[in-house]
Amino acid sequence: MFVLFSRKKPKIYGSILFIVLGRIFVAFLRVLHALRDANPFINHRKIQNVRALLQEKICLSMITGCSTTNSVPYKASTSNVITIQQSLGKMGKKVSIGNIIAAKGIDESPVCRLMGPVNVAPGKTLSQYIKDAFQEELFLAGVYSPNAPSKISGTITSLDFSSVSPANWDITMAVKSNNSSGYSVSAKYPFNTSFDAYSAYKNVANAFGPAVQTLIKKVVTHPQFNSLAR
Repeated sequence: MFVLFSRKKPKIYGSILFIVLGRIFVAFLRVLHALRDANPFINHRKIQNVRALLQEKICLSMITGCSTTNSVPYKASTSNVITIQQSLGKMGKKVSIGNIIAAKGIDESPVCRLMGPVNVAPGKTLSQYIKDAFQEELFLAGVYSPNAPSKISGTITSLDFSSVSPANWDITMAVKSNNSSGYSVSAKYPFNTSFDAYSAYKNVANAFGPAVQTLIKKVVTHPQFNSLAR
């Protein structure tokens, strides 16, 4: 069962599933033909209709299992914005956002249970999505300035998800600035999942936004957050 739900080595697992479905199809056809040969009164047209329907269902399952998914646009966390206002905002500090990148070896193109990619936002990598989300919350809190002397940057050091129960996103990010060596935070965001591949991976994509909210919350509530600005 794990083979069908892991996001590792998707091409191999996709091939295995294709072979299994093909063998089931062949076996079912043999049963139909055996019934037809044993009973000449069986309607041959009905057998052909059943065969065509089975072919359609198998093809559909392969297509939907590999479909790409897109999440809803990021929605800023009111709680995070208020926290930023009460820290940097009260001190009159301004910050800008530098690069937020993925560390070497981090997969920014997670794939579905068969082969299709899970896109958290069209045209964006996961690290770009996190950068834009953080920048939006700083802007809404009134502390963002592109020319601020303090520039916050980050590195995604761990990023993974599980689409089986208990489903979750697990993200770790190290943040720093030109004023501080910074610190590292981790966020684990649980979400509901589904048995079929398409629905489960839609859930994965849609849960990334709330997972990023949780990650940013860890950043802005950290005791050293104020030290990132001067």
